[in-house]
Parts: sequence; structure tokens; C-alpha cells
Amino acid sequence: MNIAKQIGSQCIFGFSGSSLDEPKTRDEIKELKSLFVRGVILFDHDIAGNHPRNIRSPKQLKKLIEDIRNELGADTIVAIDQEGGSVSRLDQENGFLPTLSAAGFAKLEEIDQAQYALKQAQQLASLGINLNFAPCIDLAIEPDSPIIAGKARSFGTDIEQVLRNASITIDEYRRAGVRCCLKHFPGHGSAKLDSHLGVCDITQTHQQSEIDIYRHAIPLFGNRVAVMPGHLMHRGIDLSFPASLSHQHITELLRGDLKFDGVVITDSLDMRAIRDQFGEVESCIHAINAGADILLDGLNAPGYRETGVPRRIIEGLINAMKDGRIHDPESCIALSTQRLNQFFKEPNSTKS
Repeated sequence: MNIAKQIGSQCIFGFSGSSLDEPKTRDEIKELKSLFVRGVILFDHDIAGNHPRNIRSPKQLKKLIEDIRNELGADTIVAIDQEGGSVSRLDQENGFLPTLSAAGFAKLEEIDQAQYALKQAQQLASLGINLNFAPCIDLAIEPDSPIIAGKARSFGTDIEQVLRNASITIDEYRRAGVRCCLKHFPGHGSAKLDSHLGVCDITQTHQQSEIDIYRHAIPLFGNRVAVMPGHLMHRGIDLSFPASLSHQHITELLRGDLKFDGVVITDSLDMRAIRDQFGEVESCIHAINAGADILLDGLNAPGYRETGVPRRIIEGLINAMKDGRIHDPESCIALSTQRLNQFFKEPNSTKS
């Protein structure tokens, strides 16, 4: 087993720039290639630099993605957060389709929802994007939530309604050949804090309905979707770790109790909730031991980070596998590889 190659294939990283003609972008993609990385995430805005990042126009973005795949491989995962509304990396002002928030989508008739979702999915597919970190199935329990209901990112409070909206979205994206990821397990909708800014403790606010929606969603969607655990601290489940790094959340609850055997993708590990408390490499080790299949680091959070993050992470993980800090690495890698291969198998598609 080529450990470096296997680890690289289980990482998704952000990168700077909008063209491989830019020296910094070219160097960063070259570095990812040397580390066998097979996944990138796209952003419209660079937070630290406060300037545009990867996305400027449809023509530019399609060329960028084609060039990245030429470098990293045809099977490269190209991911994006394109929920719609306030969480839209593809902006109408840059020539992309207009979007609706989840709350706005929920108000449409079902036939209009299907048409809208298919057009959005076909846009992503035409650009070369094959993984969307959506839909958000958090319930809008806390109306003043600064991160979910406050940004209209929830389909509503009723489990049946939310799942009906999510199902239409997932089905249409699947038709277009784009995979979806449910978020944020075990439920962000009751939280009063934003996990981008620090650890979000949901112990006192979390509701049983937020687990129940996953209990219904998993048999409904099966392994056709991935699941993203959030940086959410529930001390009734795990006293020490947020869901994204927690064996109790991912392996015991999500995989064990709820019977999910599909792909688990961490929320971005560069968020201050994780990086400040658990560290760059250690957080990745915890996530793998918890049962995550893909480690996501968007390299796009507030605060300074030294260059060379992907190399530090991957080399740190290799060392952790060698010295026993990652439990049963061969079995862990084999299971994740199996799940990823199943998830990214070519689906039935409407693409010509």
C-alpha cells in the first residue's frame, strides 16, 4: 500500500488564484500533485487577503478546472459550497445563474423546485464541478441563529418538509452527475453561535428532532450522499471533541446507531473552532480516528498560517500512521477507499 498516495486521495484543499498562468497558483497545484492530492475546493473570495479568489466568470472557471484536472488527474474531486442565497460561490454578478436560498426554495411548487435544482446542477456539471456541499438539512429551530436560520439556509422546521426539499435537490443533482453532501451533523439549526468563529456548544440547545432527521434521511438517501459533521460540541455525546473529530459522533452514532455507511467529509478544518484548539495536524489525526473519509481544509479562514499546509498535514498523517497514533491504518484506508469509489462511481446522468 502506498500510504502517501492513499492519504493524498482522501484530502481536499483550497488554493489561491484563478488561473494556472499565475505563478503562485501553478506552484500550489504542483505541490498538491506531488502529494497525490485528488481534491480541491473552490471559493469566490479570499478571506485573509480580502480579494477575489478562484472564481471570476464561467469561461475562466471552466478553464481553471480543466487545467487542474490535467495536472491532478481526471478523477479529481472539484468541490464547492453552492447552497444558494447567502452561501453561493457562483455569483450572478459574475455571469452565473441566479440562486435561491433554502428558505426561498422551500416556497416553490415541487415542479418548479425540480426544474430549478436541475438547472443549478447542470451549471456545476458543465463547469466540471462534481461535488456540492449541499443541501443543508439543519432544522430552523433557532430563528435568530447567525449561521443557519438567520441566513435562510434551512428548508424549515418540519422534518418531512425538509427531507422532501432535500430529496428533490439530491435527485436532480444526481441526474446531472453531481454528488451532494448533507450538513451539518448532528444538527446546527438550534445553535446560537457560528462555528467559523469558535467552538459552538450545542449541548443545551440541541433537539431530538435534529438527530431524527438523519434517522429518516439515511434510509431515504443511502450512500448516494455524503455527510458532513459540523464543528459542534455536544457534551452529552462527547465531552472532549466536536462532532467533526469525534469517534462517538461519527463511528458510534452516525455509523453505528444510524447505520450510515457512506462517505463522511469533515467540515473545513481551517475554521478557528478547530485550528486554535486542536492544531493543524492533530485535528486531522482525530478526524481519521473518528471515522472520517475525507479531510477538508479550505485554507481560507481568518488569521495567518505559514505556507506549506498540505505538505505538513500529509507528512504528519504519514508519521502518525507509522507510529501508531492512527488506529489500524490499513483497514481505515481500505474502508474509506471503498466508500469513495462507490460514491464517485458514474451515476445515471442527463448529461449529453
